[in-house]
Amino acid sequence: MQEETESTVEEFIRTRFRVRPDDDFFTRDVNLWDAGYVDSAGAVEMIAYLERTFAVTLPEEVLFDPDFTPIRGIARQRQA
Repeated sequence: MQEETESTVEEFIRTRFRVRPDDDFFTRDVNLWDAGYVDSAGAVEMIAYLERTFAVTLPEEVLFDPDFTPIRGIARQRQA
């Protein structure tokens, strides 16, 4: 289930934030905010997407959780 969630989140980020397929820096472990892939408005969009797609409610504190910055960490939040 972790792998499936990671794939879904990665596909959303690549599509919504126009990450090029040949971007070697983009991985499931990169800090999406520090690397500039997602900004604060994008984070809000991503949370709405995650809640809608996975039928979960994420607490506001998730935005301040360091584990919520890479795709793998975001997928773990979905499991919690």
